Amino acid sequence: MSIDIKDLEHGITRIDVHYIRPGLAGSYLVVEQNRAVLIETGPQLAVPRILDALAKKSIPRENVEAIMVTHVHLDHAGGAGLLLEKLPNAKLYVHPKGVKHMIDPSKLLASAMMVYGEERFGKTLGGLTPAPSHRTVTPADEERFFLAGRELVFIHTPGHAIHHLVIWDAKSRGIFSGDALGISYRELDGPGGPFLFPATTPIQFNPKASVESIRRLTALKPHRLHLTHFDSIDFNQTLMDDLERQLQDYAQLAWDIRADTLSDKSVRLLEGIKTLSRERLEAIGCPKTFLESSQVLSMDWEINVQGLNHWLDQIERELG
Repeated sequence: MSIDIKDLEHGITRIDVHYIRPGLAGSYLVVEQNRAVLIETGPQLAVPRILDALAKKSIPRENVEAIMVTHVHLDHAGGAGLLLEKLPNAKLYVHPKGVKHMIDPSKLLASAMMVYGEERFGKTLGGLTPAPSHRTVTPADEERFFLAGRELVFIHTPGHAIHHLVIWDAKSRGIFSGDALGISYRELDGPGGPFLFPATTPIQFNPKASVESIRRLTALKPHRLHLTHFDSIDFNQTLMDDLERQLQDYAQLAWDIRADTLSDKSVRLLEGIKTLSRERLEAIGCPKTFLESSQVLSMDWEINVQGLNHWLDQIERELG
C-alpha cells in the first residue's frame, strides 16, 4: 500500500486517507519534539494508512498523545475507535455533543448502513469500533491542549453540525477546519485560486450558525486552512467572504422553492447549486470542463441538497 503524505511547515503532515478516492479526505499529523497528535481519522478503512504514515515519519505509536476529530461524521471520525486500540497512550478529543456516538456508535452505524448498504459500507468505510468512555475527552469551547508546550485550542463551531469544533494551532497560525470553512479539491484550482464551496451535510445544517462560525474563525487572522476535504491552503479573506455569500445563496435558493408544489424541490436545488458552482469555477479559470468538474463534485452536490432539504423540514416543524 503506497502512503500518500505531504509534509507541510511547522511539523504538520497531511495524510491522504483515500476515502472513496485519492484527494478527497485527509488526516493531519502534528509533531512537536517527537510527540504527536492526529487530527481527523478518516473512515476505519484508513487506519492502516495512518499507522504506516506514523512509521514513515518515525513516530512511535506510544508517542501519539491525542486523536482529535472535528465532528463525528464517519469520513472524519470513523477510524477513531480502532486507532485508540493501536495507539496505547492516546485519548480521543471530541465535541461534548458528539461523544456519545463515539462511545456507542450504533446510531452512526445504522445511519451509514442505510445510506451505503452493507456491502458498500464495508468497502467504503471498513467498519466502526466503539471508543472506550475512559479514553474520551470533551473539550470546552476555547479549551487548550499543550503538545510538548505547543498550544492547540478547541473552538466550537456549530453550523455544519451542532457537534462541530475546529482546532487552532497558534504555532502555524493554522485552523484544522473540518467542514466549517468549506470544501476545496486541488484538481479544480485555477489561475484565480481555489474553488471553495460550502458543506451543507444533513442533518443539523444551519446557515446562520455557519456564517457566525466563519466570522469567528476569520477574526483569528489565520495564515493557513488545513482542510479535511482537501489539503492545506493559504488563508484568503476574499475566499471566506465568497463562502459566506454561497451559504446565503444556498439558503435563499432553498427558501425560494420551499412553497413550490409544482416541481421536484430536490431537482431544483441541485440545478441551482450546479449553477452557482459553475459561475465560480469559470471565475477562477478552472482547467477542467464543467462536465469533468461535475464528476468531481457530484457526490458533494447531492449531499448538500439533502442537507438543505433537512434544514427546510426543520423550519416547517418549527413553524408548525
